[in-house]
Formats: sequence, C-alpha cells, structure tokens
Amino acid sequence: MKVTEERDGATLTALRSEWEALTDRVPGATVYQTWEWNDAWWQAYRARKRLRLLLVHDGPELVAIVPLYVSRHFGTPLRRLAFIGTGASDYLDAIVPPEISEPVCSSVFDYLARAGDHDLADLQQLAPGSPILRHMTGASAPGPDACRVIVRPLERCPYLELPETCEAFTRAIGKRLRSNIGYYERLLARTFPDAETRLASVDELGPAMGALFDLHGRRWRMRMMPGVLRSNAAREFHRDVSERFQKRGWLRLHVTRAGGAIVASLYCFAYRERYYYYLGGFEPSLGKLSIGTTLTASAIRQAIAEGCREFDFLRGHEAYKYRWGPRDRENAQCLVARSSSMRSSAMLKINELERYVERRAKAISDRASTRKTSKAGTGSAHAEGVQAL
Repeated sequence: MKVTEERDGATLTALRSEWEALTDRVPGATVYQTWEWNDAWWQAYRARKRLRLLLVHDGPELVAIVPLYVSRHFGTPLRRLAFIGTGASDYLDAIVPPEISEPVCSSVFDYLARAGDHDLADLQQLAPGSPILRHMTGASAPGPDACRVIVRPLERCPYLELPETCEAFTRAIGKRLRSNIGYYERLLARTFPDAETRLASVDELGPAMGALFDLHGRRWRMRMMPGVLRSNAAREFHRDVSERFQKRGWLRLHVTRAGGAIVASLYCFAYRERYYYYLGGFEPSLGKLSIGTTLTASAIRQAIAEGCREFDFLRGHEAYKYRWGPRDRENAQCLVARSSSMRSSAMLKINELERYVERRAKAISDRASTRKTSKAGTGSAHAEGVQAL
C-alpha cells in the first residue's frame, strides 16, 4: 500500500469520478462520504486550512481516500488534523472497501506518525464498525512509544428501522402518537384551509432554502443559541449541497405552506436506502399546531414509500426523536497525540475543555428552552411544537 498526499484543492475537484467509483465499493458509505458533500464543504470552509487529502494505492489502483485537513486551532500555533466535513457531518471515516480496511488504515497511520505538521489528530463522528475505529482499538493500534490514542464516545444517533408499508409504521408508533398526528393534521387544515405539505420543487429550491435558514434561526434564538446556520459559510455550504444533491436525486426538502408562506421545513437526504433527517425549522408563532410532528411523520412516510430501510435522526438525543421509538447507535471520537510532545498534551487539555463547555452550553440551552415553553402558556401542544424541530 502506497500513501500519497495531495494539498491542492483542485485535485479534490478533479478526483470526482475516482471518488465515486470508490464509494460504490464501500457498502456502508454514508451521504457524508460522497464527493459532492466533501467538495462543497471544502469550497465553503477552506479558509485558514491546509488540505491533506490522503490517497492510498495498491499498485496503480486507488483503493482508499482519507479526506483530511490541518488548521491552527482557534488561531493558536497548535495544529489540529481533522476530517473534511468536521462539524457539519454526522458520520465520518476513511473511504475504504471493508476487505482491505486493516492494511489501508495501518499504512495511513504509519504515514501520519512520520508526518510532522500536526499536533493532534482529532477524528470525530466515527460510527460503530468504522474501519478507523476498529484499527485504533485493535491489536495493531500504535503502541505507547509512538503516540497516545484516546477513543471515547461522542453522541448518540437515534434511528428507526422502517417497515415495508406506511400502514405497518402507523401501527407500530402506538395509539397516542398516532392520535396526535391525526389531530394536528386536522387542526392545521382547519386553521389554514390552503395548507399543504410536500417536497420542494427544483424551481423553488432557492426560496425554500432561504425559508429553512430563517425558520431554523428563529428556533435557535428562542433557545438563546446561534444555531448551526448562523454563518455565511454555513449557508453557502448548504445552498451548494442542496443544489448538488438535487441534481443527484438525493435531496428531500419537505415544506409545509400555509397562509401563502412556508411555515415549516425539513432538510433531509435520501441515499442508499437510508433517509437522513438533517435539520429543520418552523414558524414559532404556530407552535400550538405542532407542525414539526406532522412534517416528520410526512418525511417518514416518504422514506417508506421510496423503499428506505432506515430513517436516521442523526446525532443528538433530543426528546422529540425518542417519541418515535428509535434505536441508538453511538459515534466515537479518536484522538491521536504524540507521546513526547508538549504541544500534543496541550491540545488534549484544550479538547477536554471544549467538551466541558459544549456540555454546559447544551444544558443551559435546554433549560432556557424549557422556561420559554412554560411561560408561553400554551400547554403540551406548544411544547411538542418547539421540540419537534
């Protein structure tokens, strides 16, 4: 196995056909490992980052891609190595066929151990069964003299195993939720006779994404948090992804229109019999209609109609996800530091501080959301609406 490194973004763009051919050989590849997602992310977030696209060849054949970059951590001299897509992606990994994953990962980490341009490899959102995770926790993982390896859990990713029919799904969700969905669908129709829920068309993609940004931002401002779409780079990235995925047939942008406007939106993807619930937003003043619940039900029905086997709520253990009775998978983070490096030790301490701050911010946000719900005085229907998106 020969590992080579590309640092020119033009190479990433030019690699499209080979990248696609390789993902076709990886049965468990997710939508986050597609060339479209990675190239769009790099175009949007490449500022102050150095590309480290690792290509693994077996003879003349490209057999694996590990899309990485190096950046100065929070503007300090400390250097972090991470996956392209970090932050915006729910599953990340090497792109490698399972039958050769062990020798490929061994070659990649041997290569990285000799590289001197990073202080910490921070590999996030590794799903159970990840080739990198298997390698780093296996017998061939780097020894203590070479580097320090820390593997720890990150976030749970709830998911539904979908039945073959919508009727079977309706029976499975339980009488209470089934009754609530029907009640809120009728309430929406009575409140807005012109209301309709459907997938956004190609012609309305731009305005529909704009509505998503606005509605999602309002939801997070209610929780006194900025939200994941606050930056221009984030909005540029998702506009680009939505256009690319629309062309590939992977985008599923669900919208509910009422009173002449989009009042709710779910931004989803469908890829390889798996439906991804990425994010959504809804008009806060319509919380009593619980549009989030009805729109999620519509998305699940769409996934079943398309023959998807799984509806993935993605990372986060929000209460609204568990109303649907999902199972959990837990992602992991793999940190690889140089054993004798003070800079690597500093990076590990910073990483611990980041985890603490993130947990505290999430707890504060959850409490603020609960208080606002209580003060609204609209009862459980409003609470369901706030949580549902």
